[in-house]
Amino acid sequence: MGRLTAGAFAAAGWTVRAGARRPGAGQVQIDLDSAQAIAAQLTEEELVVNTVPHPGLLAERHVLEHGGTLINVSALPASAGRSLRAVSGAARGTVLMNAGLAPGVTTIVAADLLRRNPDAGELEIVFTLSVTAPRGPASAEFINRGLTNVARHRTALVPLPAPFGERRCLGFREGDAGWLGGIAEGRVVRQYICITEQPVHKRLLELNATAALNKLPRELVGVRSAAADGTPSEEPVAHWIAAVREGRRLAARTVQCRGDFLHAARSTVVFAHALLSSAQRRGCFDPEEICTLRAVQDELEAAGVRIAAQRAQS
Repeated sequence: MGRLTAGAFAAAGWTVRAGARRPGAGQVQIDLDSAQAIAAQLTEEELVVNTVPHPGLLAERHVLEHGGTLINVSALPASAGRSLRAVSGAARGTVLMNAGLAPGVTTIVAADLLRRNPDAGELEIVFTLSVTAPRGPASAEFINRGLTNVARHRTALVPLPAPFGERRCLGFREGDAGWLGGIAEGRVVRQYICITEQPVHKRLLELNATAALNKLPRELVGVRSAAADGTPSEEPVAHWIAAVREGRRLAARTVQCRGDFLHAARSTVVFAHALLSSAQRRGCFDPEEICTLRAVQDELEAAGVRIAAQRAQS
């Protein structure tokens, strides 16, 4: 994700410094466990993009305290954003949390659906993913924790667009409420996962039906190396967001692209433009607080991310 994000910003005309704990050629060294190392590398003049799900949030706290701008795209639990907001009352810097594809684009789509359907008491979100797409240890661990935190998840039949079709989707990381921030308050958020590869998805449903999902073999959704030449994957993506009232879907949309991580990186560039072009506020924010879907939809489409209305079947 870090490599793809650096590439997306460079392709958009930004000057990029890439950092890593064990830097390679052209990278700077930065250790997210060390407040001193972070302070030595971060400057107020640069936009910092953090793709690492580091629980200490030292980089985010540094920016809030000392100034600058940071975007976090690592899909940390909602509690991470809440902890930053609790210390951002006298902030000198700006932190934008969960600003990628999902969460990120899915968040502003959900906000737009609720604006159009204010009587919806529930949001239904489905994240699609391919087990054959490249992913690092942090991504694999994130998915496995979300699937195995309980023995049995709830399921829902969802009419996803092609190439997925109608699929029975599996509950996923229910406690994170879709990373929706303030727009989720007072509403039920039900989030699910759908694996692109039907045999793997069927296996997950079988384990779930027997209350054995907490025994999921870790290699089923494991680390996958990227292509040797660095070519990003182009698996189909169709994240689903629906506004629901009393069990009936009022409206639904999908966020569609080819290549989840690649378009998460490109979406981050869009959010960066929106953040820096708006009146700069200090503190910790979620995507729907800095832009609307209408404001960024054309730029997202140009980046390869399509927002499509779907038939709201119940």
